[in-house]
Amino acid sequence: MKNRLLRCAGGSLLLGMVLAGGCRPAHEWRGEVVDPPAAVDLAGTNWDGEPFRLGDLEGKVTVLFFGYTYCPDVCPFTLARMKELYGRLGERAEEVAVVFVSVDPRRDSVAKLASYVPNFDRRFYGLHLDPAQLDSAKEGFDLTIQYGQPKDGPGTDSYYYVDHTGSLFVIDRQGRLRLRFPPNSSADELLPDVEALLAG
Repeated sequence: MKNRLLRCAGGSLLLGMVLAGGCRPAHEWRGEVVDPPAAVDLAGTNWDGEPFRLGDLEGKVTVLFFGYTYCPDVCPFTLARMKELYGRLGERAEEVAVVFVSVDPRRDSVAKLASYVPNFDRRFYGLHLDPAQLDSAKEGFDLTIQYGQPKDGPGTDSYYYVDHTGSLFVIDRQGRLRLRFPPNSSADELLPDVEALLAG
């Protein structure tokens, strides 16, 4: 009888723990939820000359965004925020990949990316895509990319702007696009959602 009472008490305690866990409030996403989650892929060459495929990052949470090294403001600021995000994550940063994808293959050679991206963090990926790979990325991520006229006129090598989609794309451990954040999103805005995907 005594053993039966103990077993019952233990069962009640376990049931209570299960119910308490089930009552945990659902995470409120800060980013725009992609529903249903979309399988995405992308291939190119990393700044270190190694081939890159997005699918190879399965098992990590990935924050991916598009830009170019000659960008005067948004792109370097975003990379700086990703550095801040890594700092906030501490040791868990090893489970998060940051991927910067150039939309300017003409100027952003692998060598150019190698002199740019590691200045923010050597763990960041910085991708050069050939025109066909960039076309595939435009379709897969629904990107808008528009190239301005060179400052000194068509056919010159002078400076030009590139207008492009500035969203940050957050991809879960299974390689599915889960969230989109607007340009200039802060590390504080990204952190709770990244942590939720790490825990999921």
